[in-house]
Amino acid sequence: MANQFIAHVEIPSTDLDASKEFYKKVFDWDLRDFGKGYLLFNTHQGITIGMRKVKKVNSGDTTVFHVQVDDIEAALDKVITAGGKIFREKTVIPVYGWYALLKDNLGNIIGLFQSH
Repeated sequence: MANQFIAHVEIPSTDLDASKEFYKKVFDWDLRDFGKGYLLFNTHQGITIGMRKVKKVNSGDTTVFHVQVDDIEAALDKVITAGGKIFREKTVIPVYGWYALLKDNLGNIIGLFQSH
């Protein structure tokens, strides 16, 4: 049986080019064309990130995943610069670190996590 960890995350997008640019600016993800309205980024660390073309993004009506970052404040600055919004400011998680939520340029809610 597989280790049962998350292996792939998929983000809906109404504009693949705009999403590709946003995630490159914020996380330096190199999303590449995978055909049939799909982009793919391979982290080479056991997880892939996909971007699929949709007609409408249902903001907040999805599972939220968190991207680990070294500096949440710097990451949130990149979000604003790239055209996203802060959905929830940096918030402490006792013992573990901090998290924040952002809305990407199309309204998807994505989490950020910074450990102590």
